[in-house]
Amino acid sequence: MTREELLDILVKERTQDILEESLRNNEVYQTAMEEHNKACERMEMAGLNEEQREAVDEVLSTISRCMAIYGSAGYRQGLDDGIDLVVEILKVPSTELNDNILMLKKDE
Repeated sequence: MTREELLDILVKERTQDILEESLRNNEVYQTAMEEHNKACERMEMAGLNEEQREAVDEVLSTISRCMAIYGSAGYRQGLDDGIDLVVEILKVPSTELNDNILMLKKDE
């Protein structure tokens, strides 16, 4: 299995049920969703004709798609960076690594 294939599996696994559960408990996200719902209600009440509604829907759909791709790429990049970090940590001699871990714990 290649690194890319592994990343694909991990991203898919971590961004489905786990992300949904996390967002259900995220107050900032829930507030943003409430604001979005109110904005959608205002748009429905604006009295747009069919052509205007289609244009607005197309803009919102393309924004949503771009943001989904952006978020997925960002998550994947973070995961990839995390793997690189772990690999680098494993290269550090254990005594030096232990000293660094102890230093981090002292700062807590």
